[in-house]
Amino acid sequence: MRISHLVERAARLSPGRLALVDEGGGYTYAEMRRISRRIANALLRDGYGPGSRFAVYSPNSAPAMLAILGGLLAGGVWCAVNLRNAVSDNADILARGDCQVIFHAAATAAEVEQICAAAPSVRTSICLDDLVEGAWLGDAPASLPQVRLDRSAVVFQGSTGGTTGAPKITMCGDDWLTMSALAWATCLRYEAPPVNLAATPITHAAGMMALSHLVMGGTVVLMPRFEVGELLRAIEAHRVTTVFLPPTIIYMLLAHPELATRDTSSLRYVLSSAAPIAPAKIAELMARLGPVFAQAWGQTETGFPMTFISPAEVEEALAEGPAAQRLLSCGRQTLVVEALEVLGPDGDLLGPGQQGELVLRGPTVMQGYRADPAATEEVQRGGWHHTGDVGWRDEAGYVYITDRLRDVIISGGFNLYPFEIEQVLLQHPQVQDCAVIGVPDDIWGESVKAVVQARAGEQPSAEELIGFCRERLGAMKAPKTVDLVDDLPRTPVGKVLKRELRGRYWAGQTRNIH
Repeated sequence: MRISHLVERAARLSPGRLALVDEGGGYTYAEMRRISRRIANALLRDGYGPGSRFAVYSPNSAPAMLAILGGLLAGGVWCAVNLRNAVSDNADILARGDCQVIFHAAATAAEVEQICAAAPSVRTSICLDDLVEGAWLGDAPASLPQVRLDRSAVVFQGSTGGTTGAPKITMCGDDWLTMSALAWATCLRYEAPPVNLAATPITHAAGMMALSHLVMGGTVVLMPRFEVGELLRAIEAHRVTTVFLPPTIIYMLLAHPELATRDTSSLRYVLSSAAPIAPAKIAELMARLGPVFAQAWGQTETGFPMTFISPAEVEEALAEGPAAQRLLSCGRQTLVVEALEVLGPDGDLLGPGQQGELVLRGPTVMQGYRADPAATEEVQRGGWHHTGDVGWRDEAGYVYITDRLRDVIISGGFNLYPFEIEQVLLQHPQVQDCAVIGVPDDIWGESVKAVVQARAGEQPSAEELIGFCRERLGAMKAPKTVDLVDDLPRTPVGKVLKRELRGRYWAGQTRNIH
């Protein structure tokens, strides 16, 4: 069973129901099925069948979702890229991922031209703006493509990173998509077909939420750009039941003046993930919107959700008593996780209350990193997927993430990798050495701080160093603050002690992530 079969089932059961909505209008399930089939058949006609790799380079839109569905229906491999990355980064990811087809919005045509020049594997680019009835589709039929895939076939390639900062490409089978979607169907409860608002990029967790709601026969409303006022207006206008928001956006939502005046009574779930959320903000959200907050945990390598805590469980935790600590939990393992354990440094599985690395097994775990067998073997050693997250479980099985083995900084729900930023800072003529870390931030969860040791006799300003990085990395990755120090803390062999450095900024925090 493939994710495409589940979406086809939903279309067969509810052909007249609204499936996709964006600024340009809406598509029923019957229309979505017709167009996605034509896209699939056009890809097959042009020689892009099972195993061919495609990307969608566009803000959220109904045509973007149709392209994803059509590419998957043809047996293609969806290569997810984030528009917020530098164009050079996306070109590198798509080149190393052997992407052959790019569906793109008209607004991204110039960027796609650069990508095509840098990624020779890309042979075809198709503009989404005229995709639905455009010339490219030609006479492609609306019949169901007769495509069969082996269970070992790759259907999704995501990009992640490591302590070196170089993105790794994950290779995932259809279970990564299908079982994740079915996991959401077991976690979420609705009395009527749900309405999901995709307010964050569908290249990330919002895309999995969108697919899961299509599997459930719901409606997906796609926002092309995020703005809190627009988010609130969309919830009211479309009677949205479900929205995925990283903690950063939840904080913005709670501070927005329109929250008090907009009708949000349709909401059943405000789902958060990507980074821990402050318990005080959970309490405020529940007080203002009702019992709607839920939290989940997952990774590009493992699928989403691996854990889940429901609004009812959060409400119980808010009532204080023994369950109060569960406001810090990302929930219990979902039904699609075969096993989720805590591993000690000596390789032993630990019991409740003991802290170690979170490891898991299950059908949604990736097959491996593309063209990187050493990294794959390392992360899958001992028959477990090693998440790199440190945490513990309580007696009831609730999981608490308290730290990270890797240096990744989670800011606004996006993973940022210090090594890449450090390498840019080291290019500055006044910088001798540096360390980049995440520090507590009430809005972003963590913000990027650079701790810089200047060359003798030099005194670069924070503004100059931030601007230097911004020009080369973009605003998202550039440090938000810079501290100058005489020397960085080091081991006897000269390695920077980042844990000690972080400790200076995380003193008084109950967790080493925010």
